[in-house]
Amino acid sequence: MYKWLAIALIAFTPFAQAKEQIEFMVPSGDYMTFVTEVIKPEYERRYRDVELIVTNDGNLETRMAAGDSPNVYAGIFGYQVARYAKLGRLSYLDQYTGFDELNQRIDPLFMQENFGRHYYIPWHATTQMMIYNKDLFVEAGLDPEKPPVTWREFLATAEKISQLPARKNGNTVYGTVMWNDVLSTGSWYWNMLAQVYYNFNEGQHQLLNRYGTHPAFDREEAGMADFFAIMQQAQKYSPLTMEQNFFSRSIGMWLQYGFGWKANLQGAAGGPMQIGRDVGIAPIPVPEAGMPHYSNLDGRALMMFKGTREEEQHSWLLIQLLMESDINLIACKTLEQLPTLAALQNDPYFQQPGVKPFVDQLKHTVMNESFVNVSDVANIILKYYSKVVIKGEMEPESAVHQAGLEARALLKQ
Repeated sequence: MYKWLAIALIAFTPFAQAKEQIEFMVPSGDYMTFVTEVIKPEYERRYRDVELIVTNDGNLETRMAAGDSPNVYAGIFGYQVARYAKLGRLSYLDQYTGFDELNQRIDPLFMQENFGRHYYIPWHATTQMMIYNKDLFVEAGLDPEKPPVTWREFLATAEKISQLPARKNGNTVYGTVMWNDVLSTGSWYWNMLAQVYYNFNEGQHQLLNRYGTHPAFDREEAGMADFFAIMQQAQKYSPLTMEQNFFSRSIGMWLQYGFGWKANLQGAAGGPMQIGRDVGIAPIPVPEAGMPHYSNLDGRALMMFKGTREEEQHSWLLIQLLMESDINLIACKTLEQLPTLAALQNDPYFQQPGVKPFVDQLKHTVMNESFVNVSDVANIILKYYSKVVIKGEMEPESAVHQAGLEARALLKQ
C-alpha cells in the first residue's frame, strides 16, 4: 500500500506536472521532417518546460471553424495573413520584445504591414524564373547561351522547338508547357501565372488596386489582355496538360520554375538534369528588350495565433529561434528556399550558379497580394483565362472586360 501511495504522491508533485504544449503547424513532407528533427529538439533543449508539437497544415480551416488553432503557423505570404488578421485570430508581433531587432535584420522587401501592424515574420522566400532545355535549343539550331528575352523571341523559339521530331519514347516535342492541370486550385495557381502577367506592366499592376477595393487588372495599362493573348499563342506550342512536363526532356522552356523545385531535376527522364550543363536559367520574357524582368515573391510566413500570455510568449521564442541566422541558413538549404535575412544573401551557398540567379531576381519581384478577397478575384481571372487560352472561346479584350465586371460585382458585396 505504501508503495502505491508513494507513486501517487510523486505523480502529483510539481516535478511531474505536464509540460506546456506549443503547436507549430507546417506543410507536410520535408517541412514536417525538418522541424521534427532539427527545430523541435533545439527548442525543447532551450525551454525544458515546453513541448513542441509539430502538425501538418491539411486541416487548418476546419480547425479554425471549430474555434481551434495552432500556436504558430507557417503559412504563405499574401492573402492568408490578411484573412486571419481580419478575423481577429492573429496576434500582432510589433508588441514583443526583440521585434525591432529582428525587423532590422530582415530585408525590407519581405516585410509588409496588414491593417497598420505586422502579423507575420517572413521565414524564407521563393520566386520563379524560366528554365530551358539546352539540348533542344542546340537541336533546333538555337544558341543555348542566348535564351529569348522578349515575348516575340519566346514564341519564335517555342515554334522552332515544336518542329523537332518526336523522341524515341514517342513523346512529342513542345516549345513550352503550362500547368493547366491545376487551374481549379484557384489563387494558388494564379500565383504561378502572376509573374508572367507582371511582365506586361513592369510589375506596376496586380489584380486589385493598392487598397484592395477595386480591380486594377482591367485597366489597359495593366496589360491583362496582352497577357491573355500571348499565353493563347504559347498554348499552341504546349501540351494540354503537364502529363508531359519539362523533366521529360521533351519541353523546350518552362516559365514557372520555382527555386524550391530543384529536386525535380534529379528525377528527370534518362537521369538527372543539371543546371548549367543541360538546363539554363533565364528571366521571364518582357515585351521589349531593356525592360526589367519581373517575377513573383512567395514564401512561408510565420503567423502567431492568439492564445494565453504564456503560449504567446513561447510562440514568439519559437519564431525568434527560427530566425536565428545559423538555424535559418540550415532551413533555407534543407527546404530549398531563399533567405529573407539580409546578411544571408551573400552566403557562399546562395552564390552558386544554380542559386544566384534566383537571389538576383529578388530585386524585381512582386509580393502576393494581401487582401482577403483576392482569392475570389483570382478565380474569376482563371475562369476567363481558361476560356481564352485553353478553349479559345473568347477574345482577350472581351474576357478582361467581363472579368472586370464580375470582380466589381464581387467586391461590392
